[in-house]
Amino acid sequence: MKEMKKTLDWDIETIPVRVKENVLTNWVAISRNDTGAILSVRSQKYKPFKNKDLHRLVERIKSKTNYELVGYQDFRKGRRVIAYLKLNSENLPKGLSKLSIGKSETNDFLLIGNAHDGSSALFLAYTNVLLRCENQFTLPMRLFGKEHRESIHFTEDSIEKVIRDFHEEREKIYELMNGWRQQVVPEGLIDRLICHLFPNGDFDKMPIEIREKRAELMRSIELETNELGSNFWGLFNGVTHYTTPRSSGSLFGNPYSVSSRLNAKAIEFLTSESHAA
Repeated sequence: MKEMKKTLDWDIETIPVRVKENVLTNWVAISRNDTGAILSVRSQKYKPFKNKDLHRLVERIKSKTNYELVGYQDFRKGRRVIAYLKLNSENLPKGLSKLSIGKSETNDFLLIGNAHDGSSALFLAYTNVLLRCENQFTLPMRLFGKEHRESIHFTEDSIEKVIRDFHEEREKIYELMNGWRQQVVPEGLIDRLICHLFPNGDFDKMPIEIREKRAELMRSIELETNELGSNFWGLFNGVTHYTTPRSSGSLFGNPYSVSSRLNAKAIEFLTSESHAA
């Protein structure tokens, strides 16, 4: 897994956009202040949320929750940055779900992310890691709703609302996952899920790459359902076992990754199937 940084030791700055010595007054370039690399070109209406602003927001949330700051990661050469806050049993509000699903202990993370290229609003995401096997899944939570069209400020009330909303979303996820432990996988569901995640028509005409992905996913599903039971929870863990990045250079909890999109598709599909059962 890619190593976390204790802080983001660089920031962004806006510089004029020039074309043949002429300044384009309606545009600015967003650049790194350490390397000078241009991250994007935005209109004058774009309001940047700098890394120092992200640091300040993280510290304010920390002070209200006592969550542990694990660190920061940047990707796409700094165009996107994420802060990782870890929940633990001591800082969970009373009455909320413990850090376990069934007998499986978990780690939960609140992710706070920002983009310097206009590709995303300031966002929250939730990452759950199953300690038994390090399976993980990340779900974006658009609780901020803060676009870069105006200066972004947070009142004390707005931060407290974000924290409450985050816990409400987390509770819904735990309720869903614990319910899945009781639901037996019906005949044919595994094949339908695999085809839903990797659709490609007739088997005879299927590209070898899709066949291999389907076969690898099936192996992960068999591994996890043998361990956790032939239920929706075991089936979903088969998907997260397949999608969890395990290389030293992979980005932890990346809500934009193909893996996160596959996990989201699996959750949507299995939720629909569980309600129909």
